[in-house]
Amino acid sequence: MTADDHKFEELKHQVIRTGGYYVHFYFDMHANDEQSLKESMVGFVSRLTKEEGVRFAVGEIDEPTERDKLFSSTAKVSMLINDLPSLTRITMAYGPVGIDLEEPNQSKIEIGEMQRALMGISAMAQDLTQFIIQKKLFDPAEKAKFEKQMAFRIALGQKLLAEAKKTEEAEKKAEAEKGEKKK
Repeated sequence: MTADDHKFEELKHQVIRTGGYYVHFYFDMHANDEQSLKESMVGFVSRLTKEEGVRFAVGEIDEPTERDKLFSSTAKVSMLINDLPSLTRITMAYGPVGIDLEEPNQSKIEIGEMQRALMGISAMAQDLTQFIIQKKLFDPAEKAKFEKQMAFRIALGQKLLAEAKKTEEAEKKAEAEKGEKKK
């Protein structure tokens, strides 16, 4: 095992021990010419590796293949991700064609972490809905009514997220105090 392999293993164990994940994402991309496809894939993988919550990432991009005057390529991006909310956000934002969750084999998820992950999913679904609305798929009256509903939901979501953070902090404090009493 090389020194770099050893450092990676140490980082991986640290991330997983603190509630993180080691995951492989698989992506595909298509373009009309080979060079623009290669550049797009490199830029895409580079952007993904810099996402919030990613502790380490490395991507492998396959050589493009041509079929019916369309070039295609796939990429495997292996990442150490800090927590479930980051994992769900990245999954929703980038839409991989495949996901291989390598470690941990089992995961204990605290309620605050699950709540943040689910709120992130909800926020992304709302963003998609906003995108659809802006494309004028509603008439003006329906659009105005929906925008009021969304503003209310956003405010409510922010309030619930703040409460979840407070609850999680209180749970961590109680757990720390419990650990100190045992000593």
